[in-house]
Amino acid sequence: MSLLAYAFQVPLVEWFGIALLLLASVLVVLDLKVSGHGLPTVGGIALLILGILMLFDPTNSYYLAASLVAVVTVVIIVGMVFAGGLSAASASKRRPAKTGIEGMIGQAGVVREPVGTSLPGWVFVHGERWQAIAAVAPEDAHEQDHQQTIGVGRRVQVVGVREGQVVVSPSDPAPLGQEPG
Repeated sequence: MSLLAYAFQVPLVEWFGIALLLLASVLVVLDLKVSGHGLPTVGGIALLILGILMLFDPTNSYYLAASLVAVVTVVIIVGMVFAGGLSAASASKRRPAKTGIEGMIGQAGVVREPVGTSLPGWVFVHGERWQAIAAVAPEDAHEQDHQQTIGVGRRVQVVGVREGQVVVSPSDPAPLGQEPG
C-alpha cells in the first residue's frame, strides 16, 4: 500500500514525462520493425528530450543547465546507438539467407554414397548429411535411359532443393558416372 501512496504523491508532470519516455522507446522499436527510414526514431528522440526535461525541475537555473547537459549527452548517445542499430538491421534485411533451405543453395559438398538422377544418394554439405539427387542439364533431359551418377568422393554444389532432397551438380572436372581418379 505504501508504494501506491508514494505513486499518488508524484506530480502529474513527472508521470507525463515517464509516459513520453515510454512512447519514445515504442517509436524506436517500431522503427526497427517497419521500414520507416528513421522517421519514427527521430520522433522518439524528440519525445525522449521532452520526457527527460519534464522529469527535472525547471525553476532552478543551476539544475536546468545541468539537466540540459545531461539531456544532450543522453540524446546523442541514444541517437548514435539507434542509428547504428537501424543501419545494421536494414543491412541484414538485404543480405541473402545463410540458414535453412535457402542458405543451402550454392554450398559445396562431398558425395558419400553415389548420387543419380533417379537414384537418391547421400552427400555431406555444410556439416550435415543430406539425401541428394543429381541435377539433369536441359540438353541431357531426353537421355533418361542412361543413368547418370556422381561417384563417391566427388565434390558437388547444391543447385536446388526438391521434396526434402538437395539437387546437386558436380563441381570438379571428372565426367558423370566415373569415380575420381
